[in-house]
Amino acid sequence: MNAPAIRRFCAFCGADLPPGNPRFCIECGQPVEPSPHGESTDHPHAVTGPTVRLANARTEQAVIGGTVKLPSSGAAPPGLWFAPELPGPDAIVAVYAPLRAIVGGWSGLIAHGWKKCSEAWAADGTNRTLVRFTVERMWFAAPGAAHSMRLLVQIGAWAHADEGRTRRGFRYRIGADPPMDVMAAWWVEGTAPRFDLPVPQIQIMAPPRIVRISDVPETVRRMSAKEAETWARQGEVHGWFRMPNSAQQRTPVGRGIPLLEVSPLGAWLRLGGAVGRLYRVQMFRPLVCDAPAWKSLKQRIVQEATDLGLDMNTDAIIEWWLDREGYDGALFERNAHPYGGGRAVIAFRRSQIALIEG
Repeated sequence: MNAPAIRRFCAFCGADLPPGNPRFCIECGQPVEPSPHGESTDHPHAVTGPTVRLANARTEQAVIGGTVKLPSSGAAPPGLWFAPELPGPDAIVAVYAPLRAIVGGWSGLIAHGWKKCSEAWAADGTNRTLVRFTVERMWFAAPGAAHSMRLLVQIGAWAHADEGRTRRGFRYRIGADPPMDVMAAWWVEGTAPRFDLPVPQIQIMAPPRIVRISDVPETVRRMSAKEAETWARQGEVHGWFRMPNSAQQRTPVGRGIPLLEVSPLGAWLRLGGAVGRLYRVQMFRPLVCDAPAWKSLKQRIVQEATDLGLDMNTDAIIEWWLDREGYDGALFERNAHPYGGGRAVIAFRRSQIALIEG
């Protein structure tokens, strides 16, 4: 028996699309897929879908496709359906495509689980080929719920390649590329597919994208020593620090700016102008870890992400978990970080850092 047919909807007006491969919506006239010549539309946000807030993260998350007419904040992510019965056709479940954040969008690579399923001439008046990719994602309920069955979802995406070249993946450009398709979906009981059971509506999500340094147009503050003292003591980190590099870096807790604590003598020398600059930080709820605690916590973070179906690289998983738990920075004890010396703090925003002047 074949899998149940998947309904598709226009990304602009929400109207049902006819069977087959329609090029335009019969209700609003918008193209189902973007122009091969890169022509822009008047509805860039409708193309990528709005963001919604789901129960597995504090931050807004981007909806990038699916079978629902309108994105729903009530969609059930993996692991968060608690009813004993299966979600029916009126219910909405959320599945995550295996994507990695890039500037201006997302990337999907074969190395991250996508499979190249076809490659053919694009038939768009150029010599380009159209490369199609697919990936399977598994939605699951909370332990003991939904008869312990799982929903297998096949997601499709595509990209163009110049003549004579191939692709190891694709880019999903925010505001330019079409929503991803649900190609098929069916329930799985144990190892047996159950094509006879109706499937819920499916909302395809991009992984949670936590706002960090490069996402916000902020600058380091400038204060006198007295102002910085008062400002820093409003938070929980009261030391003096030096900043080896002001650029965003990959740190043990994801994207951030590391600052290394300076001894009282070092702080006095810096304030006196004998050596380089001195900084204070303001963090209201930093994660504080020594080396053993950090090693254990990393394992816990990965397991919690797996339990919620969040297929992300380790950096993104850590950023998601810290944001969910409300941490606004990190403070590592000596030998718990790769920067050498004493304690180190990781700032997630430039506005958390103040340069001492005067």
